[in-house]
This record gives sequence, structure tokens and C-alpha cells, in this order.
Amino acid sequence: MTVSGLATPYGFQSFPNYTQGRQGNSVNKIVIHHMATTDYDSVPGIWNSRQASAHYGIGQDGQIRAYVDEDNTAWHAGDWGTNLTSIGIEHANVNLAPNYDIAQGTIESSAKLVADIAKRYGFGQVVPYKNLFPHSQFTSTACPGQLTGKLQEIADRANAINNGGGYVPTQTATSSPQPVAQTAIQKFQAGGDRFVLQGSFINDNCQLQYGIYQVRAQELTAEPFSWPDNGIPTKLLDDLDDPQGRSFKDGGRVAFKKEYQRGTIDKYSENANAVGIDFLDGNGIIWFDADKFWNHE
Repeated sequence: MTVSGLATPYGFQSFPNYTQGRQGNSVNKIVIHHMATTDYDSVPGIWNSRQASAHYGIGQDGQIRAYVDEDNTAWHAGDWGTNLTSIGIEHANVNLAPNYDIAQGTIESSAKLVADIAKRYGFGQVVPYKNLFPHSQFTSTACPGQLTGKLQEIADRANAINNGGGYVPTQTATSSPQPVAQTAIQKFQAGGDRFVLQGSFINDNCQLQYGIYQVRAQELTAEPFSWPDNGIPTKLLDDLDDPQGRSFKDGGRVAFKKEYQRGTIDKYSENANAVGIDFLDGNGIIWFDADKFWNHE
């Protein structure tokens, strides 16, 4: 096992969304992310239901946590080849959109961790866009927000640590690009068009429509609702209130069967802010509200 001595394991590999080993590849880069949340403790629990992960996370006070063994492949860059050859570092924010600010203590700890990784893997000098990258370099995403403009500062601090000298601040840019808040659709696209939906939800209404029994679930479906576009066939679901899983009374709790809880988003509708999924059950695309679907646990 390989974990930085600067980090404390936290929820270490307690989630399914990483890959054992690196398929024979060596680490040659670091990818910087922001968490897009101020709730440092919520990571890595969210990776139980989202197909993502990272090796490390840094809190607002500079605390460093380890989530995935460096010898294993975290799912963080949105590009498989990059995942296999990189270490991903998440950074907690001190506020939310549109600023997504990062505390200076977080940046300082990031530099220490980057210095440690660079030294152990023989990077030599840490150089932005050579061996230190923003997440947005590899996929269409607003991540890592303000940290994109902090890469040189992190690199300079890391190099000063490894060279045994004092830190000399880099020149402050006159302006830096403002992060753009990601839509739910962009988040799905950045995650490789994958979804995970393991939680339960309410069956608001069950009806026989177009020859099949379907469920209306306002927690997930896009509006305006229509049975052909948004109805969920009961054969995809388990009725959690019925031990035999088949009564589907209105107001009961239901969940997708295990074989339907993970898959690929097949279509997007930017205008309707909706995602379409074909569960290959013979009934075509079902449309869900993108925000509801993304946020559902």
C-alpha cells in the first residue's frame, strides 16, 4: 500500500468506484480538483452512488485525507488513460457557486502534498501542464474552479519545499477566469455519461398505460409529465413495501432492481434539462429531470 505520510486515511476505499492496480502504468502527473462543496466530511461518502473517486482530499483547515491507495486507480479525471497515470487531489471549498473559493491553508497543504508526491515519483521540478494539471485539461468541466489560476503558486511552493529553499510568491495575475457552475447535464457528461441510482423513491401513482404497468415518480421524472416519456415500467422496479415486490400501491417506496441501478445515459435534452435512459426492456427511452436524477441518493 502507498499513502502519503502527510495524510490520514478517511473512509479509505469504503466505496466501489475505483480500480485495483494501474494496469502496469506508472504515475507521472497530478490532477487538481475542487469538491464543489463546503462539506468536507461528505467526501468520500458521495462516491458510493457516483462513479467517481480521488486519492486525496484537503479540507479548509489544511487537513489532508487519503481515500484511495496510490497503487490503485481512482476515477477522477474523466479520461481513463489519465486516471491510470495520475494521482487526483480534491480540495474543499469555503463557499459555493459562483465563487467556489479555496482557503489559503488548503493551498499550502496542497503544495506540501504535491511536493511529497513529486519527490517520491521522481518528477523533478513541478511544472503546470507538464506534471501538474487542472481537471478541466482532460474533460469538459469547470473543475477545479479558482484552483486553475493557483497551479503556478502550488508548483512554486512545492518546488521550494523540495529544493530546500524559502517560498517566493508568484506574481499575482491581474485577472483570472471566473468558474462557471456546472449543470447536472455537464456533470453527467464529465463522468463519462454514467449513472448510479441505488436509493429508493416514492411511487406517486401506478397505472396501466399503453399495455404495461408504470409508475409516476415526481422525485425523478421531468416535467411536464407524460406516461410515454416519463413513466417507469414496474418490471424495472422492486416494491420495497411488499415482501414479494409487486403490489406497487400509490405512495409506497420503490427502487430500481440491481441490474438497472447502473448504466449509461443515452440522450440529453438541454432545453428540458433532462436525461434519457434506455433500460433495454423494450420500452425505449425514459426521461428524468437531470437535477433530480443527479442529486438523488
